[in-house]
Formats: sequence, C-alpha cells, structure tokens
Amino acid sequence: MLLRLAILLLAVVIGQPALAERKAALLIGNAGYAAPATVLKNPPNDITTMKATLEGAGFEVTVLQDAGRAAMSAALAAFEEKATGADIGLIYYSGHGIEVNGDNFLIPVDAKLASDRDVKYETILLDDLLHALAGATKLKLVLLDACRDNPFLTSMKRLSTRGIPTRGLARVDSAESNMLIGYATAPGEVALDGEGTMSPYATALSRHLVVPGLEVEAALRAVAKDVFEATGGKQRPFKTGSLFETVMLGKGLAPDASGTIGHNDPCRDAAAHWAEIRESKDKVMFEDHLRLFPTCAFANIARQRMADLAPVVSVREATGETECDRLAAAENDPFRLASTKPIGFYDIDFARAIPACEAAIRDNPQEKRFFYQLGRSLDHGGRFPEALAAYRKAADLGNHQAMRNLAILYENGEGTSQDYAEAMRWFRQSAELGNGLAMNNVGLLYRNGKGVPEDLNAALEWYRKSADAGIPVAMQNIGDFYDLGLGVKQDLKEAFAWYRKAADGGSAASMTNLGWALANGRGVKRDDVEAMRWYRKAAAAGDAQGMNNIGTFYENGRTVKKDKEEAMRWYRMAADKGNTYGVHNVAALLDGDVKDADPKEAARWFERALRLGHQESLRQVKENSRAWSPAFRKELQRILTDAGVYTGQLDGQFGPSTVRAVEAIFNRQAS
Repeated sequence: MLLRLAILLLAVVIGQPALAERKAALLIGNAGYAAPATVLKNPPNDITTMKATLEGAGFEVTVLQDAGRAAMSAALAAFEEKATGADIGLIYYSGHGIEVNGDNFLIPVDAKLASDRDVKYETILLDDLLHALAGATKLKLVLLDACRDNPFLTSMKRLSTRGIPTRGLARVDSAESNMLIGYATAPGEVALDGEGTMSPYATALSRHLVVPGLEVEAALRAVAKDVFEATGGKQRPFKTGSLFETVMLGKGLAPDASGTIGHNDPCRDAAAHWAEIRESKDKVMFEDHLRLFPTCAFANIARQRMADLAPVVSVREATGETECDRLAAAENDPFRLASTKPIGFYDIDFARAIPACEAAIRDNPQEKRFFYQLGRSLDHGGRFPEALAAYRKAADLGNHQAMRNLAILYENGEGTSQDYAEAMRWFRQSAELGNGLAMNNVGLLYRNGKGVPEDLNAALEWYRKSADAGIPVAMQNIGDFYDLGLGVKQDLKEAFAWYRKAADGGSAASMTNLGWALANGRGVKRDDVEAMRWYRKAAAAGDAQGMNNIGTFYENGRTVKKDKEEAMRWYRMAADKGNTYGVHNVAALLDGDVKDADPKEAARWFERALRLGHQESLRQVKENSRAWSPAFRKELQRILTDAGVYTGQLDGQFGPSTVRAVEAIFNRQAS
C-alpha cells in the first residue's frame, strides 16, 4: 500500500508542469553614430533576431536602439527593477565599445569623446550593466558584441591616460557565482562585422543560446565554435564567470504521454532547422519552417524572409516601355526593363526626360525604375535638390544604384550641404546590397578620412571587396596601396600584378601605370617598347596621362625617333583633357625650339598649369628656372602681376610671401 502511494505521488509530481521561470532581457543596439564614430550596419538586425530568439524562449524582452547616454541610463534603471526577483536576467549589447585603463565602456550614439576625460561622463561603464542584473536570482548573463576598433582613436585627445587602446575590450571577471559575461572575441581583439546582415556572434547566439535542453555554458561553447569557424579562426569568443548549477535558457522539457522527456516540445528542433535554412533563397524552405514551428522563435523572421522572397510582378507586365524609359533608362538600374536600351548619363536629354519621367510617375506611382530615371535626369540637368529627393525615393524602394548616386550628391554637396558622414551611410547601404562601385567608394572615404577616421586597413578591405565584385578601379586602388606602401609593406611586384588585373578589366589609368612601371623598372624588368605599347593602349582608351607619357617618349627619343612636334601633338591632346603634366609640357616646348614656339603663349600655358596646381610648375616658380627665355619671363611677370601675386623680379628671387601667395591663389582657383 505504501509502495502504491509512493508511486502515485511520484506520478502526480511528474505530471505537474514546473512553475515557469521568469526571464527578463534588455537588448541594446547602437548603430546610428555621428562622425567621427562609424555607423554600424549589423546592430538593428542583431537586435531583431535576438528579440525573436529570446521571446520564443519565454523572455520578457525590452529593446533600446540608437540610444544616447541618458536613454541608456534610464533603460538600465528600469531594467534593474524588472530583473529584480527574475530567475534569469540577460543584457545583450551590440554597438561600439572601448577600453580605457582596464575598464570597459559602451558608447551611446550621442557621445563625442573629445578627450579621454569625457569617457566617464559620456559613456556607460560595463559595471552599470552588472549592477542592473543584481536582482536576478539564478543567472545573470551579459553578452557584449562591442569589440570593435576604437572609433575615436584619431580624434580623442589623451589628457589623463598614457594611451588609448585601439582594439577590443578588456577581460572582466565577476566574483558572483551566478554571473556570466560573454564577449564576441578575445580580450584586445576586434570582432568582425561578417559578410551577412548580422554579426557572426549574434548569428551564433541565435542558433544555440536557447536550444531546449542545452545548458547555457555549453551553448556559449557552441557559439564560440561557430564564430571561430565562420571567421576562419580570426575571431574567438570567450566568457568569464561560472555557474554551480545547471541553467538552460530554452523552454523547459516536459514528459510526453509515453513518459519520455522532451518529445512534446513544439520548438525543440526550431533552432536547428532555422540554422539549416536561414541563408536559403527558396521561399518554400521558410514556408516549411512556419508549418513545422508556427509559434517558435524564428516564425516572424521566416514570415519576413518569405515576404522578401515573394515573386515580384514583372515591370514589363505592370507597365510597358514609356518615354521615360527611352530617354533615361540606366544600364546599372536593377529594375530597368530588359528590352529598353540604356542611356549614358551625359547622353540624357534632360529637357525632355524630366517631364516624361514625371508623367510616368503620375501614371504609375508604384514603378520603382521611374524614380531613379527621374533622379538621373534631374542630376544631369543640374537640379540637384530635386534629384536628391528622387534618388531618395528610389533608394527607399531598394535601388542600390540610387543609393550610390544619393551618396555622391552628399559627398559633393550638390543639392544639400556637403556631408561625408551621410555619404558614407548611403555608400555603405548600397555596398551591402552588392553594389561593387559603392564598395570602392566606401574604401575611398576610409582612405581619405572623410566621414570616418582615416583607416587604411578598412580602405584596403573595401577595395578588395570591390575588386572581388569585378570593379577595375578598385583593383587599381589596391595596386596603388602596394606601390606606395599604404597600410601594407611596399611590394612593387604585387602592385604591378594588380595594375595588370585592372588594365585587363579596362582601366585606362592602370594601363598607364603598367607603362610607367615598365619604363622605370618598378617591380618588373625595364622595357621601353612594352611601356610604349601600354601607353598607347591607355591613350586609345582615353587616358590623358598615357597621352602625355607618349609625348615624353617622343621628346626624348625613347623607342621612337626624337620628334618634338609629335611630342607637342601628344602633350596638347593630354592638355585638352585637363592633364596638368600635358599643360606644363606644352608651355615648356612653346618656350623652346619647336616649330611653333611662342614664348608669350608659353607663359599663358604655364599660368594655366599653375592654376591647376601642377607641382612642377610651382617648383619652377620657387626655384626661378634659368632656362626660361627673356620673353617668357616678361610675359609671366605681367600675368602674375595682373593676378595680384607678383612682387619681385623673375630674374631675381621670389620671396617666401610671394611663393605662398602663388600657391594659395592658384591652388584655391584650381579647387
């Protein structure tokens, strides 16, 4: 009887559902930073996925995005109250973070950090996150996807520290037995953005963190393995802290009718299934996921992916070819009708195209291609504010080429104030949608430190992405980095190889660079004949520097008979295309012994070279070249005097103030 009673009581206990754990999570994603900090692409997607993941596991989730310091402080205070008494408290942060003097700080989007003294006033100390979790009873978990380069490295003054580290966060250990801190990568290292729309760390967390039956420390080990493999060993997540009891973040496992634990959990295999299909382009895969796991963590994301992959009604069916298409269709427009002949930007008859495209939009306001075609027409017509609005509409509809053109307007200050940070934001969006030219633009902004701090490593990384997309100008830029030793060890052979790739892709400038390398033995054996061949190919492709260099070969008799008249012909061709070397060389020959020599005309060409900022022309002014003829000197003196920059005698020495005035005025006019 006692045995029967014990069995009955055990059955009652097993049959009772366990009291639900209370689990609270705060997710903070900061992406929209102002310069000099870089805008981040992943946090919004990281937060969306983490929210779905945790809500599917029964967490009460609070989300905070693009928050300033006040908003972050208020959110932590509110969450501290919510986490008090909860079994599990979790904070996930995706955004910029830095380490100063051994302490880790999370950076709000409104931080300026003019000096290291501002850090404690403008950022959030990691300890504040730990304090916000103090009331959780079973597990306190902090996950930091913030191990990026210090975005304020070049702008922050160092007043109270010996140095500000450039990479990653410092290791922090907690004395509490139920506290874990997970880091996206090892101390002092940088976490990668990855190739997708989410960080590698967030991607792995979404796969493993809440798998039913998987203990949290085992889940974090699985996350570390995933990230390490996904990044080719470049990123290795780690954690600090340990637990004395087993804690699982996924939904608890209950016995089914047969008494076997776990088989009636409807979400048991959801994470594993999602990991298999998440990168798929097949809508049917996501339909299957919703059929199998309609209420689980990834259901909402699956619905969004289905919407993204829904078949688009052919624009040919919706709207046939219009006058707008015939006058302004773009080769690079992803929504262009295949049957429509594309029109080059400078070939657009904008006087006719603008009204035609405006009419097309009125008649068919849902057609994506018309907004981009209108933007191109307005842009070519110089109506930049209107072009900006049209490009913005096309960009909002997903046209990555419109995003790039929009960025160019911000970069040039056309139709709006010049804003390199906004240009970078749009170039990045375009690049992330696969626009190879935009990838090169991102690299250029990093190279020149416009909109972001100068970062040669980031520039080279983006150039490589653009080169992988088949963009010759990016290949040329990589060649320049190796040629000049920018961010890499100088390697003339590697530079030559990249110039050859770019030239084979049609880059006329790279053809000239190959000729220059061959003519000067840079990274390759000197070969004037082969150099001239490449110069001629470059000139045929329209490169002005190639034309000028052909002129130098004729002037000096390299591989060809010396012929100053033929040299002059090539110099004039280069000069007519705005090449400063060509302009200077025309001036030099006109003051020499060519058939049509004219010292006064030479002085006017020389002035043009000065106005274009040609460095050799400026050098000759500074050094007062004795090779000039008296007539040339006299005419140049008159020109400079009329320009208000000449105070000395050309047969004497220019004073420093005169040289500065020449440079300032002519360079300003050139810009």
